[in-house]
Amino acid sequence: MTTPSRRPADPVQEWAAILEATPPDVRQRVAELVQRHRAALAEAFYAEMLAHPQAHVFLDAQVVHQRLHASMQRWLGELFAPRQHDELAAIVAHQRHVGEVHARIQLPMHLVARGARFLKGRLLTTLLQEGADAKQAERALLYIGDLLDLALELMAESYVRDTQREARSEEAFRLHALTQNLQVERERQRFLLANWGQEVLFALHRGGEPLVLPTLRGSEFGLWFMHKGSNVFEGAPEVDLVLRGMERVDGTLLPQLAASTAGDPAHHQALLLQLQSELDNLQYLVQMLFERHVELESGRDALTRLLNRRFLAPILAREIHLAQQRRIPFALLMLDIDHFKQVNDRHGHDAGDVVLQQTAALLLNHVRSSDFVFRFGGEEFLVVLVDVPPAQAAAQADKLRRRIAAHRFDLPNGVTLQLTASIGVAAWNGHPDYQYLIQQADAALYAAKRGGRDRVCVADDGPVAQAAAPTIGA
Repeated sequence: MTTPSRRPADPVQEWAAILEATPPDVRQRVAELVQRHRAALAEAFYAEMLAHPQAHVFLDAQVVHQRLHASMQRWLGELFAPRQHDELAAIVAHQRHVGEVHARIQLPMHLVARGARFLKGRLLTTLLQEGADAKQAERALLYIGDLLDLALELMAESYVRDTQREARSEEAFRLHALTQNLQVERERQRFLLANWGQEVLFALHRGGEPLVLPTLRGSEFGLWFMHKGSNVFEGAPEVDLVLRGMERVDGTLLPQLAASTAGDPAHHQALLLQLQSELDNLQYLVQMLFERHVELESGRDALTRLLNRRFLAPILAREIHLAQQRRIPFALLMLDIDHFKQVNDRHGHDAGDVVLQQTAALLLNHVRSSDFVFRFGGEEFLVVLVDVPPAQAAAQADKLRRRIAAHRFDLPNGVTLQLTASIGVAAWNGHPDYQYLIQQADAALYAAKRGGRDRVCVADDGPVAQAAAPTIGA
């Protein structure tokens, strides 16, 4: 390279360093070369790019001829023209502007890099064809490469910044529109489901031989759920419950209702009540699906109202950045409710949901407003303790453990439970990947469970060690 190995961070100073490191006669030779051949360079550049299967999508032959051809010539001339130091800021700004334009039209950065590589090769060929001696050609090539690389770097910087800004704006709008549309769609589908129930009652009232009742799967609601809803809500446990409910209605209840019209009125009435119960359950499940989806899109867990894992990556990435830049420590607590499966098995899933909700409330009430609490999955929670040294994080974890052990969990069936929790602690140790920290906290959690539950264990850089904070065996 013609420039020093340690360039200044300011791009204007970098540009100046390239100029100062290149002999004036070499700079002048390159400027004259570009001035003479810039039309041919632009012609060859766009011929190459138009032939590329990806690039030609962004280039129109007429636009190239009318406008871009002249723009490329102007850009080449300005890039290599002799410059005073006070002109360099404008040149740097122009490269960034070009990057912003590329971002707006969504021109892939690898195509821009391909174009720069082509220009380097064509300029070298032209230089050698003009009879430059080997030493001068070498200096000129390094100079050309340095300037083109710096220009490309400035374009890429603004390209990435603007692309990220645009992506954030599009995502914000998408979430806004999706939330609005989901609320409208939720009411529409609930109406269609209720309307199908009315159609069944009307069909039963009209009678007829043979009596044909409209199926739920063939209704507007059924078609929407089969072809759209099940895809939108894919992975949610309620989807299978809705599908099984529709099968029970169509496969069992409707045939029984049709057959019971001429039979025992009490049996017929019992079947109608059963149908109403199925409809009420379907309405509830559909409501839960929409609420869950809206909450997921908004970054909240539908059951506990805690943050969900969607925001975990950006939050941890930011905390690592702060820790790296400002030496601000932080730690993760991975918490698991002990023997939670037994709660579900003995008292039902509604009781399990209440336990999760009360645990979430306990965590929120006993951490600082600056900390982050996530529903990590199932009965696991993840707490991000910000601005805390490792010893304080372990002490806070044990405080939370004791709060949970002392809490009385009141269940919907009137039963009161006392439960415990195991907690793994991992303090940030300089590793740049947040997944490593999560794995450390998870390993510490399982060490706590293997050690007898109802305890805190702290991860170190090697084996998982028991916390210095007091712990109580199971």
